[in-house]
Amino acid sequence: MYEIVSTKRQQKQFQDSWEYFCEKYNWENDPYAKDGIRYNLLLPEKKKKVIGTIEFIPYNPKNPDSTVEGRFPFSTFEDIRINQKRVWEIDKLCLNKEFHRQGYFENFMNVFYDHALTHKPKYYVALMEKKFYRMIRISFGLAVEQRGKDLVGPSSALIPIVFDIEKIMRDEEMVKNLLAMSSSSKKPKWDQSLSIKIILAKIVHKIKPNM
Repeated sequence: MYEIVSTKRQQKQFQDSWEYFCEKYNWENDPYAKDGIRYNLLLPEKKKKVIGTIEFIPYNPKNPDSTVEGRFPFSTFEDIRINQKRVWEIDKLCLNKEFHRQGYFENFMNVFYDHALTHKPKYYVALMEKKFYRMIRISFGLAVEQRGKDLVGPSSALIPIVFDIEKIMRDEEMVKNLLAMSSSSKKPKWDQSLSIKIILAKIVHKIKPNM
């Protein structure tokens, strides 16, 4: 379950969730972009409880408030430069630690699908915290590419990534499998692990790296 942030109450819930983690882990709290699309991830059993957040921002390397370009030069990559109008930044991705390793991260699959279906991005770019990068890579396989060295900070490392979401969206079977990963209720750890291994095997088989 998720909601697009469109009211003051939803924005307050988003800020409370995200800024709590910024303070706890000493993460930098980037500005809330005026043209950003924000989602609250909701607990399926209690639909008013926010358990995670994610923000998508139209990519503009000249934007002084860009959450990525000032820290890593994505604009130097030709595929990003020539497709700039179809590139979005991913920012403010977090999942309440209480819900880690319980299958809830897979609920972000529905959020990515909703944004991609509505806005038709070709690429997502991000500086992603290392553990979230690993989870995204498990879910989306070789469509997620690390484009530079880890940016090591005081409490964690950020990974510069390019996510070819268009490649995912073109594959109807893969989309179906990814959406099936989303949990409607809390899943046992063994079930989550097995489903991820099965989906990852299908993804690796179907997506080949660019030559």
